[in-house]
Amino acid sequence: MPWPNPVARALDYPYSAPAGSFLFRDGAETPYIAPGRAAHGLRVPVIGYGSNRAAAALARKYPGEAQIPVEAAWLDGFDVVYAARIAGYGAVPATLAPCPGCRVAVKVVWLSLDQLPAMHASESIGVGYDFGVLEVPLHCEHSGFLPRALVYIAIGGSFAPEGEPIAIDSLTAEGRRWRAAPQQAMQEHMRSALEPEMSLDAFLSAHIEDRDLRLTRAAWLAKSALPWQEKRFRVLTAEDPL
Repeated sequence: MPWPNPVARALDYPYSAPAGSFLFRDGAETPYIAPGRAAHGLRVPVIGYGSNRAAAALARKYPGEAQIPVEAAWLDGFDVVYAARIAGYGAVPATLAPCPGCRVAVKVVWLSLDQLPAMHASESIGVGYDFGVLEVPLHCEHSGFLPRALVYIAIGGSFAPEGEPIAIDSLTAEGRRWRAAPQQAMQEHMRSALEPEMSLDAFLSAHIEDRDLRLTRAAWLAKSALPWQEKRFRVLTAEDPL
C-alpha cells in the first residue's frame, strides 16, 4: 500500500489485512497455500498481531521476491494493545497483554529461517522487542490446534495511562474488556499532553524526523507503562534452537 507521506503511514498503523489467511507473494496477497516443506521449505510460526499481519508491512520488510504463508488464527487469553514506545516511522506500535476471558484475532506468519533476520532487524530485537516462545495454544484456520508459537513482545510493556492497557480498535477481539482506540487517538493524546499548540501533522512529523525527540516522547509514554508479566513466555537467545 503506497502512503502519500510518512504521517499517513504512521496514522494508518496497524494497516489493513484480510480476516482470513493469505500467501504473501512478491509483495502482494495471493490465495493461501499451507507451509509444507515441498512448497516453502522449513518454516517456523511467528505470531503477527500488529503490522506483521498485513501485506503492506511485509512488503517493506521483504522487498523483491518472497513467499510467506500468513494464516489466520485466534489467540486466547490476550488482547493486542498499544506499546509504551514509538516506532521509527512514528506510530505507537502494538504489543500483547494478558487478558483473561478475551480472545483476539491474529495471524501466524510462517517464516523460513533465512527470513527471520530481516524480521528481527525490523523489530529492533533487544531494544524495542524481545523475541521468544509463547507456550499458549492458537486455533488456526488451516493448521488447527497449534500448541505454541514464536512472538515479539515490547520490552517496555504496554501504555496504560489509567492502569489498564489501551486496545487497538481495528483488531478483532471477543470478550475485550479494555477500551479500544485508533492510532490517531493515541497520537492526539500525546500531542495534547506534550505539544497542545502544535497541529497533529506537525507533531507527528517532528518525531518521525527527530530520533532524540521521538525517544523523549517515548519516555513520556513509558512513565505509564504496564510491564509484561507472562510466565508462559520465554525469551530466546541466539544459541537456542527454534
